[in-house]
Amino acid sequence: MSKTAALRAVIQSQLNTVSGKTYHKRASKKAEYPYKTYTLKSVSFTDARDDFDLCVDVWDLSDDPKPAEELADQIEKLFTNTNLPQSTVLPTFYRDGRITVEDPNKSIQHIQLHFMVQLYEMEV
Repeated sequence: MSKTAALRAVIQSQLNTVSGKTYHKRASKKAEYPYKTYTLKSVSFTDARDDFDLCVDVWDLSDDPKPAEELADQIEKLFTNTNLPQSTVLPTFYRDGRITVEDPNKSIQHIQLHFMVQLYEMEV
């Protein structure tokens, strides 16, 4: 398994511990609210480590922002200053930012979370 696939598996596993289905990149057209999407962006590379920006988007269909905020809080707890070593990769997550995104549909609550991921790959 590639290091990126291994990192995605760690992220997916963690996000699946909180409510709502998790999707990589974009949700299914039939996705039920609330749900989460995530993307990874490589931001730097050294001989020893890859750094990624993990962007997690929380989506809810509600006039009340509280459920989406609570879900975002849970995700922050999962990935703030968290080390999740695996057999082939050693990722450490740091909270980087949180943004409330205004949607044209005022009934959609959208919160975007960013985390910096430092990823070391194990030699096997």
